[in-house]
Formats: sequence, C-alpha cells, structure tokens
Amino acid sequence: MPDIGIEAQKFMLVFFRVVSMLWMIPLLSSRYVSVTFKAGVSLLIAFLLYGTVDVAADVLGDPFAFLLIIAKEAFIGITIGFVVKVVFSSITVAGDVMSLQTGFAFARLMDPFTMTQVSVLEQVKYLLAVMIFFAIDAHYIVFKAISTSFRELPVGSAALKEPLVHYVVSATAKIFSVGLKIGAPVIVTLFLAELAFGMLSRMIPQVNIFIEGVPVKILIGISMLTLSLGFIAPCMASLFKAMDGDVLRILRLMV
Repeated sequence: MPDIGIEAQKFMLVFFRVVSMLWMIPLLSSRYVSVTFKAGVSLLIAFLLYGTVDVAADVLGDPFAFLLIIAKEAFIGITIGFVVKVVFSSITVAGDVMSLQTGFAFARLMDPFTMTQVSVLEQVKYLLAVMIFFAIDAHYIVFKAISTSFRELPVGSAALKEPLVHYVVSATAKIFSVGLKIGAPVIVTLFLAELAFGMLSRMIPQVNIFIEGVPVKILIGISMLTLSLGFIAPCMASLFKAMDGDVLRILRLMV
C-alpha cells in the first residue's frame, strides 16, 4: 500500500512546477483571472501528470531536501513560462513602437489584462496575438511543454548553469529585434513618411508640417497595419509554433 505522505509530497512537486509556469503566462497572470481558477487548472493538470512522474523516495523523506526541490520545480516552471512571456512581450513592443510613431502613444488606456497603461495599437497587437494563440491551438503547445518537461527534466534535477543564463539574456534581447520584425511594414512606412515631412518642412518653413502631419501619419499607420495583417498574423503564428523547440532547448540547458 503506498504511503499517503510520500504520494502527497510527490503531487506537491508536480503541482509547484505546473502552477509556477501557468502564473508566468500573460493570459493567466492577469488580475481578472481569479486565483481560484488558476489554482484549479494547476491542480487538474498536476493530477493528470501525477501518475507519469517518478521521484526518489529518499528525497521525499527529507524535509530540507523537499523544500530545495520545491524551489527547483518553481524555477523550472518560471523558466518555461518565460518562453511564452517573451513571445507576447515581442508583440507588445511592436505595438508600442508603432504607437510612438503614429502619435497614439499620447493617448494611453488601462489594459484589463496587465492592469497597466498601454497604447491603442499595443492593445490591438496584444488582442490579435491572443486570438492567434488560441486559433492555432498554441495552448496545446503549452500543455505539451509541461508534460515534456517531466520527461526531459525529472523532478529535482534542474541546475542553474552558465549556458542557461546566456540563453535567457539572448532571448530577452530578441524581444526588441522580433518586435521590430513584426511591426516592420508599419514602422518602415512611417519612417519614410517622417523623411517626407522633413523635406516638406525645409521646402515650406511657414507651415508646421510635423503638427499638421499627425493625422496623416495616423491614417498611414492604420492603413498600413490593415494591409500588412497578412504578413503580421503568420509571423505571430510562427513565433507561437516555435515555442515547442524553445522550451525543449531551455530544458536541456538545465540538465
């Protein structure tokens, strides 16, 4: 007959990895998602994975080792959630740069998901990313990543190594480069419009071109955003589909 105390500790280790990962995902980190719902989803996923996880019994019997492993499991979950957060951050950066160029950055609103002040185009990009995330079943990739993590990185085997630190730093740096790539059609078009306005201001110094040109830039930005959705949407989808490989790589860097 299995020891209930040992099995309960095993379940807690699985739960802490799952809940720390889900808490990092932007969709679930919102204050509008209740703690009860987050805990319930985490408990359900942990229950489904509980039977597939093996943990050394001698480790579970030591309370100090158990606390250390809990910290490791939370670290693994946060690291996996970081991969998802980087993708969403890249998309919001693209929207923020576009808003800065069009002038929408001056009119900011409250984002109900993050409870922070965001620009209009930044919010549009984020909502578009959420729709694409579920449309291509990227949430299944997240669930698969949780299951794969227990196979690639058994409970208690995580270690903080130098290659992992370098990967996290490089992934953070890519937020801006990927964001510029996503918003490139609009950003480049608005940059050319700024050059044109600069030439006009030299030719017609009596007219304040930069003030008069704000409505034109807004029209150009929105028009170009509409026309470039055929490029932006597949680019976002490819980023979400690549999360599977990114998670696998980051797990192997912790072995």
